Amino acid sequence: MPLDLVVPDLLLPADAPAALRDLRLPWAERWLARADRERVAIRGVDAWLGRAFALTEPLPVAAVTLAGDGAAREGTWLRADPVHLRLAQDGVTLHDASVLDVTRGEATALVSELQSLFASDGLEFVAPVPERWYVRVPEGEAPRTTPLDEAIGRNVFGLLPKGAGRINWGSAITEAQMVLSTHAVNAARESAGHPAINSVWFWGAGTAPPAPVSAYALVHADHPFARGLGKISGTRTLPAADGFARIDAVRPDEWVLVVEDRLTRALRSGGEEAWAQAAQALDAAWFAHLGAAAERFEGVRLVLPTARDTVVATLGAQSKWRWFRARRPLAAHA
Repeated sequence: MPLDLVVPDLLLPADAPAALRDLRLPWAERWLARADRERVAIRGVDAWLGRAFALTEPLPVAAVTLAGDGAAREGTWLRADPVHLRLAQDGVTLHDASVLDVTRGEATALVSELQSLFASDGLEFVAPVPERWYVRVPEGEAPRTTPLDEAIGRNVFGLLPKGAGRINWGSAITEAQMVLSTHAVNAARESAGHPAINSVWFWGAGTAPPAPVSAYALVHADHPFARGLGKISGTRTLPAADGFARIDAVRPDEWVLVVEDRLTRALRSGGEEAWAQAAQALDAAWFAHLGAAAERFEGVRLVLPTARDTVVATLGAQSKWRWFRARRPLAAHA
C-alpha cells in the first residue's frame, strides 16, 4: 500500500512573494517531474483529509480537532480561536494564534472571562490547548461561518458568522472583543510589546461523526484535524515524524498517512525567510528520500493542497527511471 505524504503550502498562489515562488527545491522538482500528476477539485488540506476519511460537507472541524486535542465531547461545537484584529487601511484584518504565542495562563484567564460573559446564552467555552479554543452551543444555534484559513490576512467585514437562532453572533463577537480588549492579560501583553488577543473567530461547527472509515494503519501528524480524524477513527496516531527514516514501523501492505504542515506554520508565524528555510529542510528530510519510500511502501502519493485545488503526484517503482523528464520550478506546478 502507498504512503500518502500531505504537504500544504508547498505550492504557493500566484500572488505569493516572488522570492518564495522562485525558490528551487531540487529533490521536490525531481520527483514531481517523474510522478504521474493529476489535479483534484478539492480545496485545502482539511477538505482533502475529510474526503480521505469519507466525511461529508460541511466538515465538523471543531468537534474533530477537539478530539485530536484530547478532549472529545458530545454536542455541537465551534472553534472559538484566539485572534488578533488589526486596523488596516481598507478595514480590519485578522491574524491567527501563530503570531500570538498564547500561554496556558493567558488562555485559562481569557476563556474563563468569556464563559462568564456568555453563560446565560448556554455557551460552554474550553481551551484544551492554548492556541485552540472551543465553544459548545445549544441545539440549533450553530451559525454559518468562514473557515479561519480563509479569513487570515483579510478584512473580516463580510466574513462574520451568521445564525438563524436566538443568538446574534455578530453581537457576540463585538461583546467578546470589548471584554478581551480591556482584560488585564492584554494590558500585560501590550506593555510587553506583544499583539493583543483581542477577539475570537467562530468557525468549524458540527458534532463529532461516528467513527470515520479509515484506510490507514498509521497517521503521523501534528496537524490538529488529521490527528482528530486518526483518533476518532481508531487509527494508530503518532506525532509528526521529522523525516522519512523516522516513520514508525509498519508492514509493507499497510497504508500510512503523513501530514507535514511545517510550511503552513512557518508561513504564518515567521514569514518569507522562515518558509524558505522550512522548505529547504523538507526537501532534505522528505523529498530526497521519495525514491526509497516508493520502494518501501509500494508507491507514494504526494498530496499538495492549494487554495484552488489539490495536486496529487503518484510515484511508483517505474518513476525512478523517468530521468528524461525535465524538472520545473515549483511555481510551474501550482
